[in-house]
Amino acid sequence: MAITIDLSRKLPIGVQSFTKLRETDCLYVDKTDYVYFITHSGTTSFFLARPRRFGKSLFANTLKAYFEGRKELFEGLKIADYEKDWLHYPIAYFDFVDGDYSSPSTLIAKIRIVLMFFERDNGIQFDESFVKEGLDNDEDKSEGKLLAYRFTYDMQAVYEKTGLNTVVIVDEYDNPLITSENLPESKKIYRGFFSVLKAADKYIRFAFITGVTKFAKTSIFSGTNQPEDITDNEKYSAICGITHEELTGNFVPEIEKIAKKKRLTFDGCIAELKRWYDGYLFHEDGEKVFNIVSLLNCFSNLDFQNFWYDTGNPTILMKRIHSGYFDFRRFVNDVSYPKDGLKSYKDDDLNTDLVPLLYYTGYLTIKSYDDSMRLYTLGFPNNEIELSFLNGLANEFYRAPNDVMGFNYAYFLQDFNSGDIESLIGRFQALYSTIPYANDDNDKWVERDFQNVIFLVFTICGQFVVSEYHSSKGRADTIVVNDEYVYLFEFKMDQDAQTALDQINEKDYAGRFKMDGRKLFKVGVNFSSKEKNITDWKVAEK
Repeated sequence: MAITIDLSRKLPIGVQSFTKLRETDCLYVDKTDYVYFITHSGTTSFFLARPRRFGKSLFANTLKAYFEGRKELFEGLKIADYEKDWLHYPIAYFDFVDGDYSSPSTLIAKIRIVLMFFERDNGIQFDESFVKEGLDNDEDKSEGKLLAYRFTYDMQAVYEKTGLNTVVIVDEYDNPLITSENLPESKKIYRGFFSVLKAADKYIRFAFITGVTKFAKTSIFSGTNQPEDITDNEKYSAICGITHEELTGNFVPEIEKIAKKKRLTFDGCIAELKRWYDGYLFHEDGEKVFNIVSLLNCFSNLDFQNFWYDTGNPTILMKRIHSGYFDFRRFVNDVSYPKDGLKSYKDDDLNTDLVPLLYYTGYLTIKSYDDSMRLYTLGFPNNEIELSFLNGLANEFYRAPNDVMGFNYAYFLQDFNSGDIESLIGRFQALYSTIPYANDDNDKWVERDFQNVIFLVFTICGQFVVSEYHSSKGRADTIVVNDEYVYLFEFKMDQDAQTALDQINEKDYAGRFKMDGRKLFKVGVNFSSKEKNITDWKVAEK
């Protein structure tokens, strides 16, 4: 089949440089009105948290091009109606998006390189005596503080030379902290270096910092004169991501193309795009937005796929999940969380509350808000994220050898669809035998793995799963429904399968399915904490 390529519709997949995007005529959703408003708001320092792959880097780079006075790149865009001066400011651009920052020395080297380029671009000869004089009168003589004095000298020298203050842009500031193998030392470097944002404020025209979350015990978010946090500001709720209006205003040919391939109407295609990639809400009164990177990949591949999962789960999230007790089932249904708790959240290595971290890393979003209680209801934003979360957890926690057939979800699905309970239980046993975490002697952790494995397998298989379904007489642990069968599972730990089966009958969990027409299986299962596996099960068929 011949392939037709429309070169007039270049999707900016992987393009984070605004200059490259504009010079190569890529499609661009115009966010330059935000650039003007944020740079003329009267505030000079901002922080924005958004999940990865959400357009933060492109926006930061757009700010860079604006402060470089690149008027030609902004022709035809919204900002052209506002901006008249187009001054070229000195810019220090700290890009921490990529790189191995496991060692704090890499962080120091990165900062040095940025300062060297800043000095070169502005014709500054760094005077080490300025740093020595500053450190002599400072109790903190760390490497970070040394670099802070150097940067202060540079900005002062540039101001005296040009009369212009410096623009400071820090993209993904938290990546070196998230990936550091010596977090206390990396935080110490940040405390020293970024104190410059407060100490040298008079030499700074504008500062913009992006990240996934705020870290406690760094100078950026402690003390006075902190950056204004616009993460949950209604005015900037759509500063990153794509709104419904922006989708239909910029991507009609792409929507029509995928709709034709999938044999959908235009509106049907919009609904499917929303189901997969929409749903992010960063303020209760703000606009919902699509994940731009997933959306572009969908248009490029002409398919509704899980593109988020290709990037892997955030390191910080996996570390936190591994560090404590975690019940996956809690997050499949919506959870409540105080608004003030999200707003004031700062991550640190002692905090064990996963809800804010799941929100900031993009796995949960705002579903509704109770103003009287100041309480959010949070949940998965869309189908892509729910699948990514569950698949990521399964791969992270339950890594079975390739030759262990029990781990293959396709085989689990086969058993569900054919009603083969014996094979299904056998696969669960094979999977449990591979779990390294089940070797812990703590009964609570063993029970966690027991419950989580069952729930993850059922959910990833794409079945309709109701965990702990409530009826008038009690609740069943898990109900699984497909086109042909209904499964009622009751799980016991260190008891016996007959007790589990008796409970299904006594509580009449099957009552609601009596007139359903599908074949019904009642399955009682016992898990032994000593054996760390399923040791007994009984099945009754309707």
